[in-house]
Amino acid sequence: MQHQGNESAAGDGHRTIPRPTPAEFRKLVSGPQENIIRAMDVSQPVFEEIKKILRNQAVMMLDCERFIHEQVPDIWAIYLDWAREELASFLSKYTDAQWPVELYIEHYLSKKTYAKRHAFRAKITKLRPAPNTVRVKSSASERGASLPPAPGGPPPPYEDHDFVQPHAANDDNVTVENFLKTVNPDISHFLTAFEELGISSEADLVVVRSWASGVRKDFFKRELMGKMSALQIQALNIKLGEMN
Repeated sequence: MQHQGNESAAGDGHRTIPRPTPAEFRKLVSGPQENIIRAMDVSQPVFEEIKKILRNQAVMMLDCERFIHEQVPDIWAIYLDWAREELASFLSKYTDAQWPVELYIEHYLSKKTYAKRHAFRAKITKLRPAPNTVRVKSSASERGASLPPAPGGPPPPYEDHDFVQPHAANDDNVTVENFLKTVNPDISHFLTAFEELGISSEADLVVVRSWASGVRKDFFKRELMGKMSALQIQALNIKLGEMN
């Protein structure tokens, strides 16, 4: 059943509203809802009605805990086809009848996904074990020793410096990547997906390791099933259980 909005359609002789430029579109996605209402040139009541229709269907068809670029392409295409048909009367006032749907849904999914992942990272941080403090006793002679004199002369040539390799600048990522390489089959190519979940250090792995096996498996199935196979998720869960 098509939505019969109160907004004027292009067929009634009124102007059509063009698609925002890419830069404007990005600002609208990350900005407040009021900006989207102005860009769509609709009243607040009409927008709320359209929003409700789009969100109700999104919950049934899309993964509302993932960004728009993480949706299954075929399902996203089906959703857009449904929206164009369901809201044909309303969307006829736009030059590109698809952009209002894309704009609102990307805005909605971004806010929802960011909030969920931020909450997860906050929980992970709270559950991280406190670092052990190591106290080192120094001898009386060491306590009384003065600092060595500053080196004189120019600095050594560049080739004598110990440069930090790019991968060594973030040992946490290397640790997680190395762990993923130990899973059979190797799943280190999913490192970015783990970072997006807030699992970016050995401490994060320890926290996830502390969960019950069933909880871990359910979590990874919910978060990674669209990217990883059931076999890879099972192998990951087993490897986490083997962590010391």
